[in-house]
Amino acid sequence: MPNKSSEQFETGELVSPSQTGISRRDILVGLLASVGAVVTTSCVDNLEKAVSSNTDEKASKSLHLSFYSDNEYALVASLADLIIPDTETIGALSVGVPLFMDRLYNEWAATESKSAHKQDLARVQQALDAISKQNYLALTPDDQTASLSELDQQAFSNKTAVAASYRSIKSLIARFYYSSEVGASQELRYELVPGRWEPCVPFKKIGRTWAA
Repeated sequence: MPNKSSEQFETGELVSPSQTGISRRDILVGLLASVGAVVTTSCVDNLEKAVSSNTDEKASKSLHLSFYSDNEYALVASLADLIIPDTETIGALSVGVPLFMDRLYNEWAATESKSAHKQDLARVQQALDAISKQNYLALTPDDQTASLSELDQQAFSNKTAVAASYRSIKSLIARFYYSSEVGASQELRYELVPGRWEPCVPFKKIGRTWAA
C-alpha cells in the first residue's frame, strides 16, 4: 500500500510541501478553497487554530462527529490509516486527520462541496465493496490493504467517476496530514532558522524532505 514518501497528491505520490514550493499556510488556504470556503485571513487563522487543537480532540474517547455518519467516518479513518500509516513517525489516523476533515466540512465547506464529498465517499465505498465482494469495512486489515491497493492502482490509471472521487479524498488526507504539526515538522525535516543554502544535496545526506 502507498507510503509517505511514494505517493503524490494528485498523481499517486505524496510529495512534500517543500518539494512543491508551498508552505503550511498555503496548504491551509488550499484546503479551504478545495471545500468551497471563502478564503479570508481570519478564516485561515481560525483553521490554523483548529489544526493546532486537533490533537487534544482526537485523544477524546468520544468522536463527537458533526458531518460524517459513523459509517462514513469509519471509511475515512480506514483510508487515512492505510494511505499514510504509522511508521517511524505517526500517520494520518493517529494525528486525527479524519476528525479534522469532519470539522472542516461541517464548519467551512460550501453546501455543494459537502454534497460532492459525501458522493465521493459513497462511490469509493461502493468500489471497495465491489473489489472485496463484501463489505470493505468488515474485512481484516490485510484484506482492506489489498482491496485499497487495487483501487489505488485503478484510480491512477483511468478517469472514471470513482477514480476522481478516490483521488480527491486521497489528496485531502495528504494535505491535512502535512498541515499537522507531525506532518510538517516530524515527517518532514524542519529547521526554524535554516543554515546555508545548498542547491543540490544527495538525498541520503538528509534522509527525508524538508517542510517549507
